[in-house]
Amino acid sequence: MGNRKHSRIDQFEPELKETVDEMIKSGSTYREIVEYIRNHGISISLSAVGSYAKNLMTTVNDLRMTQETFRAITEETERYPDLDTTEGILRITSARLLNAVERMPESEIGSKDMEMLIRHSSALARAVAAKKRADVQNRETIELGKEQFQTALFDLMAQENPELYRAFRKFIKENQEKLS
Repeated sequence: MGNRKHSRIDQFEPELKETVDEMIKSGSTYREIVEYIRNHGISISLSAVGSYAKNLMTTVNDLRMTQETFRAITEETERYPDLDTTEGILRITSARLLNAVERMPESEIGSKDMEMLIRHSSALARAVAAKKRADVQNRETIELGKEQFQTALFDLMAQENPELYRAFRKFIKENQEKLS
């Protein structure tokens, strides 16, 4: 999206540029757009309008795809509340990558595009593995923190209120099966 080329139309007054953009999006012919621009005292070629329109529509379509991707990620994370955003992004990206490979004609299997897909697949697999490692490390850190807090709490309880500590230990011992 950030690679869109700049043209003379990008330098127009904002109101004129917005009107031209809307004319392009609504399907006006390039001749109609050239005529509209010329009526505003600016000379421009049909090919300049065509190039601008092609680049604009590429940008608009890229934006739509990005919005669709984020909508899909949002739906995925809403459907599975325990799923974090990173996992949702990885799932959507994996699905799109697999779809691209499935749609690729046999004749293109050995092409540069296929090599690029393989590199992206490899990068995606590494990202998934890194995410899983991070999740495991986070769970281990949380468990360690819980254990340290519990130990500190019990030590403090034993020192400050030994009767409460004994009653609590008795309660835990009596209800061990229910707590497991």
